[in-house]
Amino acid sequence: MEKMKNEKMPKAPKAPKVKKAKASKYPEWYIGRPKPMKTKTWEWHKPTAKFYVGLGIVLAIVGFITYIVIRLINVSHLTDAFIKPYEHAEEMPETYVLENDKLRFEMDVKTTQFSVLQKDNGHVWYSNPVDVDSDPIALVKEKNNMKSTFLVKYSTENGVDNVYDTYTYSIKRDFFDVKKSANEITVDYTISQMEREFKYPLAIYEEDMDEYLEKMSKADQNVITKRCYRLVDIDNLKSSDNEAELRRKYPGLEDDNLYLIFNPLNSYLKVQCESIFEKIGYSDEDYLRHRELYKEVNEKIEPAFCITVSYKLDGNDLIVDIPYDKILYRHTFPIVQLSVLPYFGAGGTSSEGYMLVPEGGGAVINFNNGKTRQNNYYADVYGWDYGSDRSAVVTETRAAYPVFGLASENSGFVSIIKNGAEYAGINAEIAGKLASYNYIRADYKMIHGEQFEVSSRNTSAQYSYEKSLPAGERITQIYRFINSNSYVDMAKAYRNYLFANEKKVNNEETPLAIELVGAVDKVQQVAGVPKTKPYKLTDYSSAASIINEVENMGIKNVSYKLSGDINGGIRQQNLKKFKFIKQLGGKSGFKKLIKDTQNTSAKLYLDASTQFAHRSSASTGFNKYRDAARFASDEIAELSEYSKIWYGKLDTRDTYFFLNPKAINKASDVLAKNASKYGLAGISYRDNGYVLGADYNDDDVISRANVCKQQVGKMQEAKDMGLKVMINAGNDYAVKSADFVTNVIFHGNDYAIIDYEVPFYQIALHGYKNYSGSPINLSYENEQLILESAETAASLYFTFIEESERKLQETYYTEYYAACFDTWKDKLETIYKEYDKNLSCVKNATISDHKYLNDTVTLTSFDNGNKVYVNYGYVDYVTDSGIRIPARQYKVQQGGRL
Repeated sequence: MEKMKNEKMPKAPKAPKVKKAKASKYPEWYIGRPKPMKTKTWEWHKPTAKFYVGLGIVLAIVGFITYIVIRLINVSHLTDAFIKPYEHAEEMPETYVLENDKLRFEMDVKTTQFSVLQKDNGHVWYSNPVDVDSDPIALVKEKNNMKSTFLVKYSTENGVDNVYDTYTYSIKRDFFDVKKSANEITVDYTISQMEREFKYPLAIYEEDMDEYLEKMSKADQNVITKRCYRLVDIDNLKSSDNEAELRRKYPGLEDDNLYLIFNPLNSYLKVQCESIFEKIGYSDEDYLRHRELYKEVNEKIEPAFCITVSYKLDGNDLIVDIPYDKILYRHTFPIVQLSVLPYFGAGGTSSEGYMLVPEGGGAVINFNNGKTRQNNYYADVYGWDYGSDRSAVVTETRAAYPVFGLASENSGFVSIIKNGAEYAGINAEIAGKLASYNYIRADYKMIHGEQFEVSSRNTSAQYSYEKSLPAGERITQIYRFINSNSYVDMAKAYRNYLFANEKKVNNEETPLAIELVGAVDKVQQVAGVPKTKPYKLTDYSSAASIINEVENMGIKNVSYKLSGDINGGIRQQNLKKFKFIKQLGGKSGFKKLIKDTQNTSAKLYLDASTQFAHRSSASTGFNKYRDAARFASDEIAELSEYSKIWYGKLDTRDTYFFLNPKAINKASDVLAKNASKYGLAGISYRDNGYVLGADYNDDDVISRANVCKQQVGKMQEAKDMGLKVMINAGNDYAVKSADFVTNVIFHGNDYAIIDYEVPFYQIALHGYKNYSGSPINLSYENEQLILESAETAASLYFTFIEESERKLQETYYTEYYAACFDTWKDKLETIYKEYDKNLSCVKNATISDHKYLNDTVTLTSFDNGNKVYVNYGYVDYVTDSGIRIPARQYKVQQGGRL
């Protein structure tokens, strides 16, 4: 204690001095983190732009890998449908019959082949050739195809296609059923090589089985628990059990006891077991869930398909209906094409007849024409699906109408696709190639797929497919029988179908269509920098002058298509925003155009593209991730121009985008709203009614059929607003809503297999719709197109610009090489007035007959008694009655006088 007293007490520590805070040399976002080491060789720096670029690259790579993984599991994550083969009753009648006062339909129940008798003339049509087995050139596979009522093409995830026929894979295996009601026969097909699959649990947890057992009778319980299943308890195994093997195969045994089906199980017990579970409501979903627990055998999964078809009679019509909801398939083997009645009405080598194909206005392929070295005929109904990519374009195979026909002896039929036309292609083949029969049919695209590249190092092809068929859709194909072999009667039958209860046109003068092209895009120098800008061809003031000048010629019934007047010109930016072109006069100039022409008889149609976006960006309201459609590979639908020389994609041309239906509908609304706002007579769709494409975006697939309905709906909305509608080419689903159809294809591709062309579509249209071919002045031969128009009294169509053709140099628009109005105005007046003078008498009439007087001279008759002769040849032609038709001219016979 003493010692402690003598020691000095320590001084209290002084409070630390508060130093003035110094500015930190570290950025504010780094404060609070460990200070970096101080060395002579390293010093902290704020991340540079290179750092962020590198980070972006890493994230992009991660995103790409994630995308590829998702695409690769696109099929595997889908649950396959349970496919139980259809079975028919052991005792069935030999035939089923449908009958009315026009037709008798008789089906052989054992083969599902059938015949159709036309009562008016006694002609019999067969679903399949009757003497296939004696065909001297057909191989076994082709013979089996000809014995089939359907052909199914399926694919794999590697894009390998194969075809199953119903004869080999359904009829011979007894995988089908036939039922008849009062006025309908229904056939259910299962098409597969698979063994019979029974619907009962192969493995099931004890707890789940107990729930099922409670629903069964005592007798059924005994069958299930004593004769069909064994209960496995991992803690109480038999001496013969291999515990390690059971644990490996059935890890679920760690959680609960499992009932396992006896393997093998006698066939009669399989049937009994399935029947017991069916009685208590055991579902397909239950089966597929329980199948995942069963690993006793490695089942080989075979391609398998179920299809249901019904047949009905209605007057002269045989109606074939196939609902999509009844089509089943395994997702590992997607069904990509279905051929319906592929050999119906097929003609043999001794048969006389022809096939009508929808090429251009129509074309004929004669039976046995000997052109066995030529490709078969094929055309996509409504053209290419722009929701699908293509690496090259050799030629566009398109048909504006879903119709084909066949004539044999004194009879014929025309087949009209009522539902499912959006997926159809028309296929025709002559005898002498694979078999001794001539046939024509519709092939339907089903599940759409797209090849995508995983990486440059992976050389194997990978394919991505739609998840399912469009819900609620169906294929409905009408076979309308006629009592003649005339393509004119076929066209009349189609006309009656297309324009049932529609009013005929009532023109006071022969209709005329004139397109005025406002602007195109061209690379121009802006302050020494090349930039793509609108390039004036016809400003708004010049357009008004042309319209007034045509009016002063005395030409009154003119519909003007104002093209390239908005959103950058012909290769138009997306139409989310509406913008007049400054180089043409802007908004005020367009208003003056309307004012300067309001006292004329002109009908002005504002033309625009609603489905494509050229040179579009955020400044035009475009976002490709939001507004563009998607291919089946989920890639954005970015399209290219194609070379006319080597047919591939042109890397030197700008790409553009195909829009999704939501963006297309918005563009249609913008077009109609502004046409109405500025007091125009109507709108002209550059692509609606001509281009038809689906959107295969996984998040919201919009099928081609639904897009078709939306296009028609938007046209009807425009009509309800008091606007007229003009369309291009004239897909038949759109012609009812159209007031004028331009660019109808009179003559299609000159395929070598075709024998001659006929005006099938024009016969159906004339008298009910105003239509024209392509522009007279832009045609490869003006005289030829005038003759083609005169043959069916079609309207005339011209395209003009105000500027000289020299202005088109160094642009991609050389198709307007002969469009200068000043050069053509005198010819326009002469051609139109002569045409109107001669053909005005049939401008509202329907066509009653058409025939070839020789290879180059045609005669068209109208329902008011007038006739038109056209001589396409280079020598004069004299008819049997002494009428001379000069070479390369047409003549009109009115009331018996020329």
